[in-house]
Amino acid sequence: MIERLKRAAAHVLSRPVLYWLIAAVFGLRLLVFTVIAPRRFDAEGMWEGAHAYLTNPSHMYDQAADYLARLHIIAPPGGLDAFVSPPPVAVLGIPVALLPRGIGAQVWAAIDAAALILALGLLYRLLASRDRIARPVFWVVAAYFPPLFADVSAGQRGGILLALAMVSVWFERTRPSPAGVFGGLAAAIKYYPAAMIIGPGPAHRVRYAIVLAAVVVAVTAATFIPLGWSGTLFYYQHVLLPSLGSHNPDCAYDSVRTLFARTIGGEPFAVPSGTGYEIVSSPLHFTGLALVLSYVSALAFAAGAAWAAWRSGWNPAYGMSIGFALGALIPNEVWPYQWLPLLPVTLLVLVRAVERRRWITLGLLSVCLLGFLRQPCELFFPNLWTVAGVGIFVLAVWENRLFRSASKGGTDGAER
Repeated sequence: MIERLKRAAAHVLSRPVLYWLIAAVFGLRLLVFTVIAPRRFDAEGMWEGAHAYLTNPSHMYDQAADYLARLHIIAPPGGLDAFVSPPPVAVLGIPVALLPRGIGAQVWAAIDAAALILALGLLYRLLASRDRIARPVFWVVAAYFPPLFADVSAGQRGGILLALAMVSVWFERTRPSPAGVFGGLAAAIKYYPAAMIIGPGPAHRVRYAIVLAAVVVAVTAATFIPLGWSGTLFYYQHVLLPSLGSHNPDCAYDSVRTLFARTIGGEPFAVPSGTGYEIVSSPLHFTGLALVLSYVSALAFAAGAAWAAWRSGWNPAYGMSIGFALGALIPNEVWPYQWLPLLPVTLLVLVRAVERRRWITLGLLSVCLLGFLRQPCELFFPNLWTVAGVGIFVLAVWENRLFRSASKGGTDGAER
């Protein structure tokens, strides 16, 4: 009887239709909860920034600077006092800023969602898996990944960044200069995609890096022109630098820095309680050690990504994706949607592990993905997301051998 049940379970679990159905359920769930979200606070904030850029660019950062000066944290999203992004982000939002605020926010969320679908489609094509199970499992995990929902629901710009990054990966194989252009556009919006320069093959890396850097400088300089010299200096002195030092006790704030600061540094943070939220702190107060560990870990992540890209034989899709993933691990401020950069390398490892039937890798990856199941503010320790994200990254670095390709630019997992 037990043997018959095992055979029946194995038969069901080996049917691709099961995973396609699960992917459809997750996708439908994502669509429904995204549509019914009452407000897109981050999209509204970007609308405010774009509108100010069009109407009064030289003073568009006054409110954010005032809030940072008074409270030393970034304001809650939704208003101009929370807009601390550089001008390229404001320019990105100009098309929706021409619409009424509420409509513009909804339209932006739709644009970001469309960009996410494009990015995932490109990555799916790059993987080109022939495995009957790996293909639907790719979409199961993509539709499940909670940071993806957090990004679209809030009306963030992670979909745009992911699409630009995946287009960059796509072109790297044959046209490194256009690849650098798209990578540069992504890095002008948010700086972390510049870490993709560790991934291109040796023959393309220098050209890719030069073009990426040139595009970042050109786009950034051009978009700062309406602010004037005084407005530009004001942004860097009173908005950018203070925002990098924001230490927010919000439970949704779950960077690697806060993992150390909250566990051994004694930094206070919010946790759910019977009456809402209460502020708690660790009995340990090794603030200096926590700060050192946060910087050391950032260096270790960057070194690990470069080592893994090299060990993969400079597989571009893997190396560029693991460089892109650093955007979730290194910044001081990481909100739930900012774990989205981990998705490409997560899907790469997932698909290759399914193809190779690497059960231990799949088991560890599944445990890490379950760490994202509940939102940080629903957890007694919000940095469980941090632990899960670091676990995925370390696993991806360790499994670099899955991507040693015999042909330049491919994503084939065949070892040399």
